[in-house]
Amino acid sequence: MNSILEFIGHGGGKINSRLLYTILIIFSLSLALPLCLNTVSATTTTGNQTIHTNTTIKINNTNTSSNTPNKTLASGSPSTSSVSKTTFTLNQINNASARINSFVNTNHRLPNYVTISNQDVTMPQFLQLVTQDLINTNSGSKTSVTLGSVNNGTNPSDNFQSGDILKSEYISIANKVLAFINSYGRAPNFATTSLGSISYESLIYDYSKIMNFYLTNKKLPNYVSVTPGVVKLTSPSNVPAALLPYLQPGTYAQSTNPTIDALSASITKGLTTPYAKAVAIFDWVRDNITYSFYYGTKYGAVGTLSSMTANCVDHSDLVVALARAAGIPARYQEGYCDFSDGWYDHVWAQLYVNGEWYYADTISTLNTFGVINNWNLKTYTLEGTFIQFP
Repeated sequence: MNSILEFIGHGGGKINSRLLYTILIIFSLSLALPLCLNTVSATTTTGNQTIHTNTTIKINNTNTSSNTPNKTLASGSPSTSSVSKTTFTLNQINNASARINSFVNTNHRLPNYVTISNQDVTMPQFLQLVTQDLINTNSGSKTSVTLGSVNNGTNPSDNFQSGDILKSEYISIANKVLAFINSYGRAPNFATTSLGSISYESLIYDYSKIMNFYLTNKKLPNYVSVTPGVVKLTSPSNVPAALLPYLQPGTYAQSTNPTIDALSASITKGLTTPYAKAVAIFDWVRDNITYSFYYGTKYGAVGTLSSMTANCVDHSDLVVALARAAGIPARYQEGYCDFSDGWYDHVWAQLYVNGEWYYADTISTLNTFGVINNWNLKTYTLEGTFIQFP
């Protein structure tokens, strides 16, 4: 049997015989949780319904205790109000599913949280809600679902092929994912399916599609179509948690913009290491975007691609956006720098690969990735380092 749930972070160490004996007794008296998935063999029936991911659905407020419409919030931090006794109806969860589905189709990533009945729900928490929603719906139960405390998976990853997952399989996976969450208090890193391993973040999107379909058609689909790469993982395995803010899109570094995303994928296609991807992104911007002088930000990353010319700030916007789209943490630095023709305020990008920050100043063909030649690194004054340049 294939392992359906993968998790990491267990520490090593020796267990003495008395402790091991006690554990075995306790284990033998309990019901073991099956964390495996047999290959599903099912015959596709006639009248299969596919899920159209680009369907736009207008969501009415279903909150019975407030007149404030539910909203999906794409950024910021969720509220810290108590969730110990918060419950949601299945219809409220289905409405939230529709909003998450629409958000991902537009932004190619999950929102940081979704607001349901004035409660901010994180994405791991929503995975618990939506899988229980699916299980209840399939069994004909209308029981409300209680919100729990659920942490992120520690090392999510996708490794699956495009295809269809039949109803019997996606329900089986939902049961095992929910059992894992209830046992360990966090989302699994991924679930193993007949199409490969699907990260918990991609599962959130897929189950949102399923319940969005139910919201519209009043029945569960016979299968769900899944495609790798639709959801950008927010916790790449090679990025420390402290650096995740350096992967978020900005006002001027629009890393989730479809044009930016497509260009980043094209530049880094076939490259397997973060360093190689960073070099390719640096070289592309340096070699294709000319330099023009003006103050401040004029274009941002998207506008710079249209104009194909930019000052140092907009050069940096584009480098940062393309890097973040490729899963590489990126930041801005500002300083007072000694150029060959005098001292000037200047802005450049830095990319984080191989455990360190590399200079990425693309305004001059004299520079290479990590190397500055058009101003003096020994004499400049650093004036600021920024996640988002003001």
